[in-house]
Amino acid sequence: MTQYGAAALLALIALSVPLQIVLAFAGAPVFALTGLFTLLLAPFVLLLTTATPAVTVAPEGIMVQPRLWRTHSIPWHQVAAIKPYPLLPPADAEISRRYLAGRSRYRPAEGIMLVIPGLPAQYRIAGLLAGEGFRPVIAITNRTHAHYDVLVKKIRSFHDAAQERAGNST
Repeated sequence: MTQYGAAALLALIALSVPLQIVLAFAGAPVFALTGLFTLLLAPFVLLLTTATPAVTVAPEGIMVQPRLWRTHSIPWHQVAAIKPYPLLPPADAEISRRYLAGRSRYRPAEGIMLVIPGLPAQYRIAGLLAGEGFRPVIAITNRTHAHYDVLVKKIRSFHDAAQERAGNST
């Protein structure tokens, strides 16, 4: 639902920015600023459509399956790095979530990101905001992926095995 809402918001941004520019040229200069601010929101909305897509992992690779974009099958040797995902809230910032979930059921946000240079441009926004420059990344988090711990173990195992095979073949 988040990805569809973000797509609708992106469409609204794409329609409203040109209209705001037209209004600015028509004699309402304040709309030039609102158009600029609206346009600056677009990367953050795009992040919602690409940051944590559904994935399927197998010994051959990872299949990235976002709701709005094309599915990509990525062999493990094309995953450049696995790193901690920095765009998650710290536990001390989630007071209301901890209260709603209950202290015994609350679990702090955890996540990893996979740096995958072969992904298309829309995944570069997540990389930019996560400190990877314009390198494409996806994230796996315990908030967006079922069986997070098992999934991360499989990802690390399959990636490590592919790295070992690449090291042995050279």
